[in-house]
Amino acid sequence: MKSLRYVDAKSLMVTGMAFNNPLGDFARLPEELRGELRSSLISLGMNSAGVAVRFRSDSPVIAAKWRVRNNFSMNHMPDTGIRGLDLYVLDNGKWKYIGTAKPGASKDNLSAFIRNGDRVMREYITYLPLYDGVESLEIGVDSVSTIDMPVNRALISGPDRKPVIFYGTSITQGGCASRPGMAYPAILGRMLNRESINLGFSGNARMDMAIAKSVNMVDYHTLVLDCLPNMTAQMVRDSAEIFIRTVLKHNPGKRIVMVENPEFPNLLPDKKASAEIVEENGEWRALFERLRREGFRNIIYVKGNGLIGEDSEATVDGVHLTDLGFQRFSENLVKYLKD
Repeated sequence: MKSLRYVDAKSLMVTGMAFNNPLGDFARLPEELRGELRSSLISLGMNSAGVAVRFRSDSPVIAAKWRVRNNFSMNHMPDTGIRGLDLYVLDNGKWKYIGTAKPGASKDNLSAFIRNGDRVMREYITYLPLYDGVESLEIGVDSVSTIDMPVNRALISGPDRKPVIFYGTSITQGGCASRPGMAYPAILGRMLNRESINLGFSGNARMDMAIAKSVNMVDYHTLVLDCLPNMTAQMVRDSAEIFIRTVLKHNPGKRIVMVENPEFPNLLPDKKASAEIVEENGEWRALFERLRREGFRNIIYVKGNGLIGEDSEATVDGVHLTDLGFQRFSENLVKYLKD
């Protein structure tokens, strides 16, 4: 791949970044609120989950050269999901997966998505790592090929096509997808043909006011709240209402989707945890009903039962979703997000 010509991804169209002045390159939270963000949110906000690059090229070879911030690994998620990239092509109006750039053992990585394609101009999107940050990214094509900005507006926001924001937990961030394009915000983005903004923060979806303020900086179509797996019933009582009211005050006509806890397999033998989930879902539902009584008809409630199927086969560890779980979750949620 030494003969390839590499182009800085920042010279192409970067999507999934909601803020004009982010914490860093390919980061997910605004620099303006750094002083109000907990340190764990700053760290997780540097992960590039949901960030993607749109471009077009006629190259038969497409590769990536990238440097990650941490060279992070976990024992329950593939490295291709944590710090790899994957590539989709727009084919007859549908996005189709065609390859993964696999990370190596160091922070610096070089890998091909495709090696033997035909020389046809096509539109692409590559999704960046879910659980590591990206310091630099270059897209490689052969020396006589073109690579430039997309022409098709698919997955690109505009005045008539605003993004969907997903705020939530490690699951929202993408744990434990095999590759970045299989995180449910990315899947739903493709289903809806909308840019998706991934504000999933592993272990830290506590409905912080700094996140509400961040959301209020974005002109979005729908806000999905999938925070309950990181909260308790008391946290819902303490934080959820003020968070949602802060967002509603700034964006009274925007749609909000409140998602319950899914029925995680690990709850089956744990009666105490199951009871806590029931209480938490009850508080969440009560808040929804209170807001609806006040006239907020743009709020939608999604029950957790059946969201990831009913056969207990959708997770890697009883909680975090596999690709199967993410696909099921997306198929069950998409109907609430359509126009």
